Amino acid sequence: MDKIHIITEVPKVEQKAFDILIKSYRKEYIRTTEELLKSIVNKNKNLIKEIKNKNVSQTIQTLRELVWKEYLSDEVLFNAELMKDLYTKLDTPKEMLDMLIKKNIILENTKELEDSIRRTCGEYAGRIFPYIYRLSLSNTQSRRSRAGATFEYIIYYLYDVLEYKYDSQKKVGRKLFDTMGLGKKVDSIMPSIEAYAQRRNKTIIGTMKTSLRERWQEVAEEIERTKIPEIHLLTVDEDISQNKAKEMAQHNIIVVTYDWISNNDKLKEMKNITSFEEYFFEELPVIYKYWSTND
Repeated sequence: MDKIHIITEVPKVEQKAFDILIKSYRKEYIRTTEELLKSIVNKNKNLIKEIKNKNVSQTIQTLRELVWKEYLSDEVLFNAELMKDLYTKLDTPKEMLDMLIKKNIILENTKELEDSIRRTCGEYAGRIFPYIYRLSLSNTQSRRSRAGATFEYIIYYLYDVLEYKYDSQKKVGRKLFDTMGLGKKVDSIMPSIEAYAQRRNKTIIGTMKTSLRERWQEVAEEIERTKIPEIHLLTVDEDISQNKAKEMAQHNIIVVTYDWISNNDKLKEMKNITSFEEYFFEELPVIYKYWSTND
């Protein structure tokens, strides 16, 4: 019997084909963030009531958890279908499995057959691990991207529920933001790009980040470059130190976060830290009232 080759990485001749395969299967088996959010909301009609009752922080957290759970379920199906079909799509996995079947599958009795199948599956998984590893890297990257996209879609969904008009880069395109001198760090303008062009200090300039770490400094750089009055940075990061909050205040960054974060002992006196509830039901109404009387 021919010796089964040992591979430590996906063969270079198959790397591009495997990456394309991952992308196509991901598109087929994993729903978009928008589709997942719509599915969750349709199953949980009470969430709209919670939003209108000003229970925003908890609703945002609940939506993120539910959407993430659905996403992981889709990912399991995606992984299973991709690995199942790997045999028919790429030569190396096919050759390995064919050789393992010839080597291990012995049709003598039920127990020996079961043992042979277990050995074959185990050895096959081990031998194609470079494919599994490459798939895992792709999944990790996709998860990071999805986490941010999910948070954005949830915020835009809340704007729609509460009937707040807004322009976002996703809605109107990057080019229109560029004409206003706004970079990719700005996610949305409320109530509109037109309002920003007329009187920028009477608009809400927003950006969204699931995690702050040092990334808030990119927002500070955007403020300096564009000379905008301030930016509202919406985040679900629960690790906001007092020192970091003070630094962001110096750069005119208003942090919008969960109410249990904005109201904790170390941050509740910080004027640039506000809750989702205050943002949606106190700050935004002031802006929209101004434009409703000055159109």
